[in-house]
Amino acid sequence: MERKYLAEHESLEKKISYSFKDKEFLLLALTHSTYAYEHRKNGIVSNQRLEFLGDAILDFIVGEEMYKQRSDWDEGKLSKTRALVVCEKTLAKEAEKLQIGSLLFLGRGEEGTGGREKISTLADTMESLFAAIYLDGGFEEAKKVVLSCLSPYISQALNGELIFDYKSRLLEKAQTKHESHQVLFDVVKEEGPVHDRTFEVAVLIDGQEIVRAEGRSKKQAEQEASRLALEIWKQ
Repeated sequence: MERKYLAEHESLEKKISYSFKDKEFLLLALTHSTYAYEHRKNGIVSNQRLEFLGDAILDFIVGEEMYKQRSDWDEGKLSKTRALVVCEKTLAKEAEKLQIGSLLFLGRGEEGTGGREKISTLADTMESLFAAIYLDGGFEEAKKVVLSCLSPYISQALNGELIFDYKSRLLEKAQTKHESHQVLFDVVKEEGPVHDRTFEVAVLIDGQEIVRAEGRSKKQAEQEASRLALEIWKQ
């Protein structure tokens, strides 16, 4: 794909309600490292630096919004809830809605291995896009777009409704052709008033406690504990 501004890019601008003054920022946000490598002789660079900046911008904007909406929450609770919104799955889901995958500039190898649908690539591109808007139009414009894209997820997360199915993934990992492990979930603590209850759930694998996590519902606590257990299992 030739790296130039097309009607499809204008369509993306309309979807996010932001028109780039310098279209090069938009093109840069969509440039994968594999494309940049293949065209390095032409001075093309990737979106990786934008991704770094976008990650910080995203954390701040989402964190500020949650700070305003939940004045009674402590730092730990806010951090865990923000993580649900800024994670790969959420960002990739929004990227799919915006059809960003079809606009990516990819190297031939990445194109051939389904790079346009990769969750990590889509999430990274969203971070790059937010950074590109910040550099092109300033913080307030970036904030408008971030909140326009992510406000539904922020509301769901604050209400304990933004849940990914880590529990099923953990159970699947425990039962394979080569090995079988017993996974149990134990509610070890419940506290708080009915309207603002907190649950703490422990994950036990083959009778041994692996990790604990909290949530505003039993289901949310189980999912968070499953996510942490999967992270430990990778190590």
